Amino acid sequence: MHECAEALDLSDVVRDALGAGRRIVGTDRLRGGTTKGVYRVRLGGTGPASVIVYRWAQEESFWPGGVEDDAADPFAPASGLAPFLAAQRALDGLGVRVPRVLWADGGGKRGEGDVAVVEDVTGGTLESLLETDPARGAAALDDVARALDLMHRHRAPPLRQSGSAGGRRRRPGEHMRAAGSRPGPARPRGDGGPRRQDRNGP
Repeated sequence: MHECAEALDLSDVVRDALGAGRRIVGTDRLRGGTTKGVYRVRLGGTGPASVIVYRWAQEESFWPGGVEDDAADPFAPASGLAPFLAAQRALDGLGVRVPRVLWADGGGKRGEGDVAVVEDVTGGTLESLLETDPARGAAALDDVARALDLMHRHRAPPLRQSGSAGGRRRRPGEHMRAAGSRPGPARPRGDGGPRRQDRNGP
C-alpha cells in the first residue's frame, strides 16, 4: 500500500525551506514521480504562490518489481536526492535552464526520507503554447534546441569496467556528481524557455 503525504506532513518542510511566515493552503500530488513523490504545494503569505516538493521514500515508489541498486550495473536505477542535486548542478553549470533548488534535506531528520523543495515553474505545456501562440512556441523550441545542443556536446568521464586496471566501475550518477562539482560558465538569466516541473525533475 502506497501512502501519499498530506498537507500536515509537509508543513515542517515548508517552514524549514521558506520560513515560518508561509502556510500551506493546498497540496496536489503530481503524476510522473515513479520512484519519488512529487507534490505541488500551494502557499499563503508573501512570496511564491507555490513550490514543488520531491520526497524520496519507500512508500512513494511506484516502480514495479522492486529493482535494487547494483553498484556494478551502470544501468541500475539512480534515484535519490544526491543524483538529483548532482544532475541539477551539472545542467545549471552547462547553461541549461532548470528549476532552482530552494532547500534540501538528505538526512531524513523526520524519518521521511530525502526531501527537496524546488521552484514551481507554471504556465502550461509547450504543446498548448504552439497551438495558442505559434511565435512564442517557436521561440520556446529554439530554447529547447539550445539546451539539447549543450547537453549533446557535454562529455562525462567514461564508466570504468569492473576488475579493470584503473579502479572500480562508477556508480550510476557519479559522473554527474563529478561534473556538478566543477564550476561551470555563468548561465544567462531571463524569462524565456519552457520549464515543466510536473514530471521527474531536471
